[in-house]
Amino acid sequence: MQAKTKNRLSIIAIVLLFATPVVVAYLMSSGAIGYKPEETKNKGNFISPPVKVADYSNADWVKGLADHWTLVYYQQTQCNEVCLKHQDELLRYRLTMANRADKLKLMIWANGFVATEEDAFPYIEKIDISDETTLKQTLLQLSEISYRNGDGLYVVAPEGYLMLAFDKDNTSSEIIQDLKLLLKRKG
Repeated sequence: MQAKTKNRLSIIAIVLLFATPVVVAYLMSSGAIGYKPEETKNKGNFISPPVKVADYSNADWVKGLADHWTLVYYQQTQCNEVCLKHQDELLRYRLTMANRADKLKLMIWANGFVATEEDAFPYIEKIDISDETTLKQTLLQLSEISYRNGDGLYVVAPEGYLMLAFDKDNTSSEIIQDLKLLLKRKG
């Protein structure tokens, strides 16, 4: 083979090497190639589109959602014994994060709290959302991808978006796995 032919083949090979990924990416984004992965790493359900909490409430506690991940348990009724069980679970999830635990904030959203003599879980922020009608309606809709009974376990991103919901079928290890993946993200 002549040197001129070899040079032309080399140039064609280089152009194809760099052009192929661009063409494939274009075809996938246009819908011409309908590839969807069968599995994802996350075990929870993505909330699509994510719900910005600040769009549904202008309370001061919403500003506290910024700059860290927040694991939220929502109970549509008053926080009672069931809610106490979930507080214990929330704390255990945070403890399993080890050196990344400071990136995870814990919250309970409920329609009021039963008065107790001593707060057994002072590290969990308790938010009474009984006056937050639009937020409660949104959480009721989101419950369909979470606990399906009006309650739910959610992750709020550092940007203030409800972005992930866990259902009753998610095991503790699956929830911990998802939280570890999220907390690896810088932020």
